[in-house]
Amino acid sequence: MKKTFLSLLAFLMVLPAAAGTAPSDSVAARKKVAVVLSGGGAFGAIHVGALKVIEEAGLPVDMLVGTSMGSIVGALYSVGYDSNDIATMFRTMDWAELFLDREDQHRLTLSERDAQNTYFYERDFYVAGGIDPQPGGMIRGNNVERVFEHYLRGYTDSIDFLHDMPRQFACVATDLVSDSEVLLTQGSLVKSIRSSMSIPGVFTPVHLGDMVLVDGGAKNNFAADVARKLGADIVIGIKFDLELGTVKEYRKLMDVMERSAGSDVSRRARENEKFCDLLIKVPVRGFTSGSFSAGALNNLMERGEKATREKMDSLLLLKAQSGAQPGTDYSMHLRNIDNLDIDDDDKGGLIDTRKDNTIVAAMGLRFDSEDLACAQLNGRYFLGGRLNKELNLTMRLGLRSMLRLGFDIEPWKFKTMGLSYEFWYKYSDIYTKGKRNNNLSLIYQHANLKLLKLDAMNFDCEVGLGWEHYHIFNKLRNDESVLFFPSNEHYLNYHARLRYNNEDRRYFTQRGMRAEAQYAYYTDNFAQWKGHSGFSTVMALWQMTIPLARNTHLRPGVMGRLIFGDDLPLMVNNMAGGLSYGKFFPQQLPMVGVGHAEFFSTKYISASLRLQQRLTGRHYLLLDGSVAERNDSLGDIFDRNPLWGVQLSYFYNSGFAGPLGASLRWSSHTHRLNFFVSLGFDF
Repeated sequence: MKKTFLSLLAFLMVLPAAAGTAPSDSVAARKKVAVVLSGGGAFGAIHVGALKVIEEAGLPVDMLVGTSMGSIVGALYSVGYDSNDIATMFRTMDWAELFLDREDQHRLTLSERDAQNTYFYERDFYVAGGIDPQPGGMIRGNNVERVFEHYLRGYTDSIDFLHDMPRQFACVATDLVSDSEVLLTQGSLVKSIRSSMSIPGVFTPVHLGDMVLVDGGAKNNFAADVARKLGADIVIGIKFDLELGTVKEYRKLMDVMERSAGSDVSRRARENEKFCDLLIKVPVRGFTSGSFSAGALNNLMERGEKATREKMDSLLLLKAQSGAQPGTDYSMHLRNIDNLDIDDDDKGGLIDTRKDNTIVAAMGLRFDSEDLACAQLNGRYFLGGRLNKELNLTMRLGLRSMLRLGFDIEPWKFKTMGLSYEFWYKYSDIYTKGKRNNNLSLIYQHANLKLLKLDAMNFDCEVGLGWEHYHIFNKLRNDESVLFFPSNEHYLNYHARLRYNNEDRRYFTQRGMRAEAQYAYYTDNFAQWKGHSGFSTVMALWQMTIPLARNTHLRPGVMGRLIFGDDLPLMVNNMAGGLSYGKFFPQQLPMVGVGHAEFFSTKYISASLRLQQRLTGRHYLLLDGSVAERNDSLGDIFDRNPLWGVQLSYFYNSGFAGPLGASLRWSSHTHRLNFFVSLGFDF
């Protein structure tokens, strides 16, 4: 009955104006309407659904006041995106990447891309007297600023948010210096929302004059009072409802943290409810502020829409009270995400991310059925100076423990020279046709003199000299093994490598191609091998991604490794198996269906085909097939029965932590069904 009465009242108030000709609208001729959007991380998705219903009601929105995630939604709405555009952004945005400091991989060298796709966390530190301009947080928020500079193009310079934008905008931050609330209404729009969402300790604070700004939610997570101070006549407040009045056991860590940390903020938010003419509280039970999965965001947007639609009668009444003109379009849809091409941004080629007197530290973690658990740490010290000197240290802990030291100089831009040394302790099983016949404990050493490396867009090449040494100190074998491993082997080589890669991403590629070619000439004295000519290895691979549909891609590929020469040492022979290049031995090639590394003939080639299907969100189903040929004579390589294998995999693309999934595989070579679990980036 109440809803019917409100609807009738709204209709009667609008009817007189509808009877005549609608005059042109101006804010001065009616009441100013403000929408206040609360903070709350992923809970901010409720605002998108709420704005959709406000648009349907035809209610004019003259001002947006937001905190934290509410400031992001408010800024996007203020520059002219509508709710559908913002919903599309929420659904398609890679939130895991957004909240990290990863660079656009197409602006990095291939070596830097490899590093970025190995480590889940990277952070730079200033040393030797350098002063970090933004300390105090784990994440610098570079991607947040980059993405919103794109979406808010045209409003990224110093502007007045109350006069220079289609809709007035304001957001709230917290100044750590004065421990006070800060209202941001001018300056850089991107820096302002970056300040408002900077969770203390997670994101680095934003330094603005004498202020050090962090998340506005620490002081005022629901700034309805600010909207009144800025002259709003009608205030509509949208906030999430944690349903604190319900009985809750608080067994989950996130629930406990959100409840305990937000007590004072919740009290302030409840006090600010009195400034609202209409308060829309959206229940978010079952989710947390970190629920950024596609399904969770969709559900939260739907909840925001539902809760606001239940207030439709009140919205229509406020519309009438505001003096809104019947028949006037107040949507102000000035921007369309479909016409916003991200390729319009100038990528500007390769970028140099190094800063003098900085150390960049990175960490990677991985779990799988073969390695169990392993961790890798990397530190790069940029000394800078005339030759851009760099020290590099990498340490790996696991069944394959490794220590690597390197020193590089850059005589010319993106052209480097250097020296590196690697020490590996490996514990490896050697299989023959899927059956474990040997077990090795060995030390592998590798020194490399990089004479010249050239980096270009999507391309690099390197020439150099190398030394390799194997010391096998524990050799176990069963009676079926035909392999006899030497205690010591060492050789010198001249080598060259060419790489090309324009893939859009390393994992779950949707477009692009990669190719690589390597050549090495081995000796024991830089001239000969055992008194005669040295032996050579040639390796090549090619892979391309072909889109079949929006979520379906085909990835054909070929690869091979050929060895030419006499008196070949066992440890340089071809090896194939598993999913990774060079996992247990430098020359190891992946082979579909074969679970473990095996030795093969001196001539080995294979062709593969992958069907990649994105099921929904970050979930992928992969079907792989391959066929391989091998022989010791290149001319007779197709004379033997080919080996083939199949593999079915499911993976979840976690983004920052890498792919998480499992594979079921079988091959005609092993005649064994193999189950493999892989969690994390491949290294």
